[in-house]
Amino acid sequence: MIDLRLSVPALFFVIFVTGLSSCRENRTKDIRDYYFPLRELEDGLVYEYQPVHLDSLTPAYWYYRSFIQEEGVFLTGTYYEYGLVPLQLVREELVRNGMLVQDVYLYEEVADSSGQQNRTAVEVLQGSAFPFEVTDSSGVFLYKIRWAPPQDSGAVITLVKNRRYLKDTLVQALGGTHDAVVFEVRELLSYDKEGVFEQEYGGREIYAEGIGLVYYDKEIGGSRALSYALERRYPMNELEEQYEQRIRAAQ
Repeated sequence: MIDLRLSVPALFFVIFVTGLSSCRENRTKDIRDYYFPLRELEDGLVYEYQPVHLDSLTPAYWYYRSFIQEEGVFLTGTYYEYGLVPLQLVREELVRNGMLVQDVYLYEEVADSSGQQNRTAVEVLQGSAFPFEVTDSSGVFLYKIRWAPPQDSGAVITLVKNRRYLKDTLVQALGGTHDAVVFEVRELLSYDKEGVFEQEYGGREIYAEGIGLVYYDKEIGGSRALSYALERRYPMNELEEQYEQRIRAAQ
């Protein structure tokens, strides 16, 4: 769970003496407007992320759609690879102080004999997706999931992702300049099967006001990094049309 409660000293005298410096060091910032715009996504939009400095990589497509219902407000994100095959589905719920991941599903890229993709349900152990309040000096937001890959009997994979707010910034996205916030991301991927193999990754995420995630990168060894920047947003039928055009051009 996201927990942004601040501890309050019992004595006013302590607050008065230390208050000015503490407030400067631990100012609370409301960043809810930097996440994906839930009301604008009720009809769904594709976020197309293009690789930065690596033209050999294909774009990353995420289809985001929100559901504003009596029982709650939810956001789903579906990741599609270049061949328009869904590989991951994430469902988040709006809570008082952030967005919490409720469900994660992974899909096999190759369909079975019936034409259906096999789906793996992922166990969400800690579901922090995005906090609505951060401080200048501290606060790590934990995301942790675990699953058993169906094609690797006996194996268990665990992903731990820590996000830490770094700073405010300005970013160029979708043809304009936007206020944005930067998060440091640390990942630990563990593969457990007759022993544990672990791999750590570092990276960043940048969220722009009124848009959501506009840039992310991941260090994959030494100075090498995979980086993606938001190029466009558009309805799902436009992505389907792009795919059909690629198929016709390849024939």
